[in-house]
Amino acid sequence: MSFGGRLRYAREAAGLTQKQLSEATNIGISSLSEFENDSRDPSALQLAQIAQELRRSPDFFFQPGEPEPEIVLWRECPADGSASSVQVQLIQLAEQFHRLEQLCGNPEPPQLEFATGPAESFTFAKAEVLAHTFRNRYALGERPGQILLRVLEDVIGVKIFFLDFEPSGTAACSLSERFGAAVLLNSKNVSWRRNFDLAHELFHLLTWKVFRVPGSESAAISSTREEQLANCFAGHLLLPAEALKTAVSKQLREKKTLDFEDLFDIARQFAVSVPAVVWQMKSAGIVKREDAEKLTEQIKGRSSYWETRTNDPPSRRPLRFEALAIEAMDKGLMGTGKFAEYMGISRKEAMKLLDERADKFWQEESRVEIEVIDS
Repeated sequence: MSFGGRLRYAREAAGLTQKQLSEATNIGISSLSEFENDSRDPSALQLAQIAQELRRSPDFFFQPGEPEPEIVLWRECPADGSASSVQVQLIQLAEQFHRLEQLCGNPEPPQLEFATGPAESFTFAKAEVLAHTFRNRYALGERPGQILLRVLEDVIGVKIFFLDFEPSGTAACSLSERFGAAVLLNSKNVSWRRNFDLAHELFHLLTWKVFRVPGSESAAISSTREEQLANCFAGHLLLPAEALKTAVSKQLREKKTLDFEDLFDIARQFAVSVPAVVWQMKSAGIVKREDAEKLTEQIKGRSSYWETRTNDPPSRRPLRFEALAIEAMDKGLMGTGKFAEYMGISRKEAMKLLDERADKFWQEESRVEIEVIDS
C-alpha cells in the first residue's frame, strides 16, 4: 500500500474526516487530499503533525504491504462516537510498549495457551474448565483477584492499560502479531469491577482463535452467547467454588442468613463486586436462582455506595512500561522528546523528572559511610 493509502487507512481508523484532520493539524483539506491521492508528498513538519494527530509512528506510513488488520474487541462499543479514538489510543500504547521491549532487548510474545475448536461447540462447561485450568497453571490460589493483574503483566506478558471512556461498564482487548496481547480497562471503575473486567477480557484473548474469524466483518463483534461465556469464565476464575463455599460457611457459623455486610466482606476477600459473589453463589449451588435474583434486587442501591468507598484510580501505563521507558532513556536509546511522548507528559515535565533522577543518582553515589569509633 502506498503512502496515501496508509494515510487514508490511519485517518479512517481514527474516525476522522479530512476536514477534522485538517482542523486538528492546520493542513489544508486540498493538501490532505493530494497526500492521500499520492499526487504530493507532505513536508517533514506536516508528516509529524499528521502522525501525532493520528497516533501513529511516522514509519507506519512508509511500511510495505497492507496494514495488519487492527481488531479491537469491545464488550459494549461506546455510543458517543469515541470508540475509534479510544481504540487508536490502545493500539498506540501497545505498540509503544512493544517498541520499548525491543529497545531494551526483551521482546517476548505473550505466554498464552490459546483454546481451539469450533465456536459453536464451546460450552459453558468448557468455559468453567478453562478457568480452572488457567487458575491452576499459574498458581493463582483461592483468591485469584488479588494477583491476577500482576500475573498477566509480569508472567504472561499481557499489556494492560487504563483510560477514561463511556460507558463505564465496558472494556476491550486486542491481539496482534505486531504488539502481542493488550487489554483496555476503564479507570473510572473501582478496583473490584476492573478485576472482573480483566478476567472477562482474558477469556476473549484465550479464545481469540475460536471466536475471531480473520477477514470477517464480525471479527470485532462478540455475540451475546460469547459474552455470557466470558462472564462464566470470569466468575469461575475469580471465585473458585470450594473457596467460596468455605467463605460463606465461615460467615454462617453464628447465623442462619447472610446480610449485606457479610456479602461485602466475602466480596472484599475475593477482590470482586458483591453482585459477582451473589451470582457465583448461585452457580456453585449455594443459593437458588430465585434467591440470587432477590439478593441482587436488595443490594442494588447499597452495593454501589459501599464499593466506591475504596476506589483507587490506576496509572494509565503499566509500571513495567514506565520502567522500560526510563531504562531506554538511561541507556541513551531514546531522546527526551520521545520519552515525554511515551510517558504522556510535556517535555518540561520529562526534563524535570530526569533531573530529579540524576540528582538522586549522584546523591547515592556520593554518599560516604563513616564508622564512629567509641572512645
